Amino acid sequence: MAARQSGEQLSLRISEPQEAIRLPTLRPMLPIPGDAPFDDPDWFFEPWWPGASVLLYVQPSHLRLLTEHLADPLHVFPELETVASQFADSGLIVEGALLVLDDEGRPDAELLRRRLAADAAGEGQAAIVASDLLYERGRSLLALPFEQRRARLTRQLTDGERCVISRGLRGEGLTLADALASMGLGEISARMLSARYRPGQQDAGWLRLPLSEAPATHARPLLAVLEKLPL
Repeated sequence: MAARQSGEQLSLRISEPQEAIRLPTLRPMLPIPGDAPFDDPDWFFEPWWPGASVLLYVQPSHLRLLTEHLADPLHVFPELETVASQFADSGLIVEGALLVLDDEGRPDAELLRRRLAADAAGEGQAAIVASDLLYERGRSLLALPFEQRRARLTRQLTDGERCVISRGLRGEGLTLADALASMGLGEISARMLSARYRPGQQDAGWLRLPLSEAPATHARPLLAVLEKLPL
């Protein structure tokens, strides 16, 4: 999944009478390619999902997604209309990965590409794996360390059919890498727990690490299974 720097905005209406909180338009922070997984208690390790980087703008009256290559987003991802109801508050900006799942619930990168290009309307099911909370109730969390932002995200978001919180391991990158390689994933994400969020910039506090020993397999990990692992 490549980080995205620009994109089009998607507005999905949700019937709530409250007033929207003014939020800035951000650009996603960019990871730096790393050499290989490692162990370090100051880092948090997660799967690198085969999807598209996305920012969710959660408001009381609508949900807006900011990503790239959304030719006709309102019709491409109508199943995401209910995601805002999974959050405790509004005025949120959430970073995550946009996936499209096949009939067996497995992330399918090719199906995602076709949906984004409006070539596969209605095929598969869209889902979001949330990994970071950037704004909460209209207030910036960018200067807070990742560890605190993630803790706030876990209090804001309740896992549901269309949106879940990404699981991971603190300090144990090698353990996570071994588990994910056996399931067919080829990369993991490493975030320094003390790092702040820098919109639109590459930062050494976020690494994208290849799994060099990933087996030659066509299997794709079942999202539901991975999200239930004790990570």
